[in-house]
Amino acid sequence: MGHRRIVFLLVLLLPAVLSIRPQALHSYFYLEAEKCRLAGDISSAAELYQHCLDINPDASEAVYGLSLVQFYLHNDSLGLQMLQRATELDPRNPWYLETLANYYLNKRETDAVIPVLERLAALQKRRSDVLSQLAMLYHTVGDTDKAIEALERIERLEGKSIALSVEKFSLHMERKEKAEAFAELQALCDEFPHDMNCKVVVGNQYQQVGEMQKAWEVYEEVRQREPSNARLQLALLSYWQATHDEARFRQLRDSLLYDSASPSQLRVTLMRDYIDRSQRDTTLRPLLTQAFDSVLSMPQKDAELLTLKAAYQTYTKADKQDVAETMRRILDVEPGNELAMSHLLQYYASENNLTAMEDICRRGVNYHPEELAYSFYLAVALGQQEQTAEAREALLQGLRARNEDSSPQLLSDMYALLGDLYARQELTEQAFEAYDSALVYVEDNISCLNNYAYYLSLRGERLDEAEEMSYRTLKAEPRNVTYLDTYAWILFIKKDYAGARIYMERVVSPEATDQDVLQDERLQGNIIEHAGDVYAMCGLTDEALRLWRLAVQKGDDTCTKSIRKKIKQKKYVK
Repeated sequence: MGHRRIVFLLVLLLPAVLSIRPQALHSYFYLEAEKCRLAGDISSAAELYQHCLDINPDASEAVYGLSLVQFYLHNDSLGLQMLQRATELDPRNPWYLETLANYYLNKRETDAVIPVLERLAALQKRRSDVLSQLAMLYHTVGDTDKAIEALERIERLEGKSIALSVEKFSLHMERKEKAEAFAELQALCDEFPHDMNCKVVVGNQYQQVGEMQKAWEVYEEVRQREPSNARLQLALLSYWQATHDEARFRQLRDSLLYDSASPSQLRVTLMRDYIDRSQRDTTLRPLLTQAFDSVLSMPQKDAELLTLKAAYQTYTKADKQDVAETMRRILDVEPGNELAMSHLLQYYASENNLTAMEDICRRGVNYHPEELAYSFYLAVALGQQEQTAEAREALLQGLRARNEDSSPQLLSDMYALLGDLYARQELTEQAFEAYDSALVYVEDNISCLNNYAYYLSLRGERLDEAEEMSYRTLKAEPRNVTYLDTYAWILFIKKDYAGARIYMERVVSPEATDQDVLQDERLQGNIIEHAGDVYAMCGLTDEALRLWRLAVQKGDDTCTKSIRKKIKQKKYVK
């Protein structure tokens, strides 16, 4: 609501509101202000919050609301002042403190945010997320005492954990307090005496600081009790690598890789390390390929390893057929894997494998009906196989599944293709409706404009509109042979033969030899025939006959049924 409307409303309500208690009056205007702010009516919200403060200058909620308005208007300085005042007026309100803390965090004002978070942590004592933020900030400013204290406060709330103990270990080591650091890890093990993962963590930290003998003693203890512990296996791999014992490293890695009982994620981790090593030492690449073949010869519970192989093949520019085969195997394991479907769709499209395209798109429609690209390319594949009715149904099914997140360009292309399919079956009204819908979504859909204009010209309807649409395509792509042909043909239909010849000569140059015309892949038989028609109506019969004969020689079945009659009668025939 605007300023005048608010003032007018206040005047009308004045006799009634004078009898209402100030607190009730304040509450009424505050709620109205909140409604306006949440509805995006910032100007009205600001006026109503201010009216609340006129009634009660110390109303913290109105001060807070007005601070949000100022931040929205990018008046950060004024917004901060009001937010600080709101926290002073109501120091126990966690929302105000959290908003103030987030402001300081976004501005990277570390010294300012710490006391605010401390107030919030004191107010909400079980907020471990706030304490974790404090630990990080204290570490940032170099106050490791306070950082450790914040972590210990989390421990008192949640109990010991590997993550907290390792973080405290790192802080003690940073302070060169080695005894305290390892005492922290020992306390973790004492807390969980039967959890060998804690022991492995202790060994890892010994390894990190270079105490390899102590690390080995810890690992050996774990091995005696839990020889198949997954964390231990990774730790030992790191240990053998750090001690440059390549033979033991490879022996352990390979035993884990080729053990069918090894968890899939462990094998993925090992293969990623193998890939990293092969990038540094290219002589390992043949061995890596063999490792992939061996690991993937075993039954796969998921597609993690196959996906990793596909990524590696793509990175190393492997043969496209090999990548496609890996993608097909991914679909065998995970039939709805969208990465594999998307890749295979592109691959089959580049190979013009319409049957395979159709299969992938049907799979995509079944597993991901919200992804309209599958419906679109299914229609493309079906249309190119002359299954027009099925192609139309695929598009209509996809369009029924569209939502507000659907791509306007894709929707426009779908309607444009639908128009082409209707036109193919001479369903004129439906074709025009589909083309119009396509242009609603994208008014400059060039392909749609061209086909719409050409179809209008074939029917001899709305030729001025068709010419305007076709001209827009030429402005976008002035060298496009198809668009030039459409525009020239529209001029031809309008009996502007001289104009048509000007544009048609940009399609088929008068200097082009017969061989040039026949070898130009852009020139289909119907385009060459159009050029002959134009020359015929311009009185250039010899050139027309030459082009008509060349159109027949093209042999692509795009010429009209009357072309041989044109050649025989040596004149243009409709």
